[in-house]
Amino acid sequence: MRGHAPLLLALCMLSIISCFREFEGSAVEPDVRTERLCAEADDPDSFTETTFIRCRVEGASFATATPAPRETLVVMAYNIERGFEADAQLNAILNDPDIPTPDVILLSEADRGCRRTGFRNIARDYAEALGFYYVFATEFVELPSDRGFEGPYDPPLCEHGNAIVARYPLGNVRQIRHAAQHDWYTPPGDPDPDEPRLGGRIAVAADMRVGDRLVRLYSMHLESTLGAMAKRDQQAAEVEADSALVFYPVIAGGDLNAYVEVLTLPSGIHDLPVRAFIDQGFSDPHLALPLSDRMTNFDPMPMIIDFVLVRGAAVHSPGVCPASTCGGLSDHLPIWASVELPACNVSLDPDCDSIAEPEDNCPFRWNPEQTDLDGNGIGDGCPFLPF
Repeated sequence: MRGHAPLLLALCMLSIISCFREFEGSAVEPDVRTERLCAEADDPDSFTETTFIRCRVEGASFATATPAPRETLVVMAYNIERGFEADAQLNAILNDPDIPTPDVILLSEADRGCRRTGFRNIARDYAEALGFYYVFATEFVELPSDRGFEGPYDPPLCEHGNAIVARYPLGNVRQIRHAAQHDWYTPPGDPDPDEPRLGGRIAVAADMRVGDRLVRLYSMHLESTLGAMAKRDQQAAEVEADSALVFYPVIAGGDLNAYVEVLTLPSGIHDLPVRAFIDQGFSDPHLALPLSDRMTNFDPMPMIIDFVLVRGAAVHSPGVCPASTCGGLSDHLPIWASVELPACNVSLDPDCDSIAEPEDNCPFRWNPEQTDLDGNGIGDGCPFLPF
């Protein structure tokens, strides 16, 4: 991919939509009790590799017509706690006057074919209820904790992961199974199985086509294990690095498990997984809110662990659903922000920051401030381009 970066960037400058390959989903609803996305689900305890599992991405479209492009998009990040209260969540999103209708939902913890959530395909149900497009990727094959040495596996075995649900077509879809992983697997018969799983943390990456413009989306759920915070931080850096050569707007969001953000933010310091993005030109629209209004999880104490982070576009109107409205729907509160898509001629201003070439000190990274602290003529945070 990186070896072809010059050609791809030149092609995109001529016609940005030429970079877009729409995801080909299936209109036929799968039987999620038997149709698994991961090869390892066929015989889960026979594989020596228990983390880097091989899974297909799933998706579909429930749009009935080509949606008209909008200049302003409402982007929501929501850890839905497996979808235990999926119907109530959707009712709030669709009908509560205090929740703006989202154009994008970055979902964390979506079940697929799990007994605990009624054998539903939660991400698909979200897309169908909203009339949207969706893509889903599996983080974990969930194994029954009481399987002994020989099972049972089906139907208790199921899949669980992250998704992007969007008003507009999704393409260039990838699952990023992080290089740094905590091992969640416990073998059959283990006396203390906790949460036995195959797999590991992933991010779902996709481009969304809004008229003749693209927006890069990342749905994340970073490592939560307290003893593996260095791996969490590496996962955040990996997603940011994946976005380095993207010159159109980038939105990365989800559950970052930034446990100390609530403690460091009053001093103007972000927790490390958030800082990985902020240091590379992303903005946190929820900084405009009072600290007390930013809490998204309350176990074991009020914390700020869910984020929408944006590069290459202006942001405004951040919000967090009040606990009085959304507190009983998940162990996380949904958050949202409005993102203003820039309008520009990409042949003259590829990154749409209103600074045309050759004056732009970083022509493929949105940096309207043109900061250059070391005075070398290259904007701060400007990615290296191999041409």
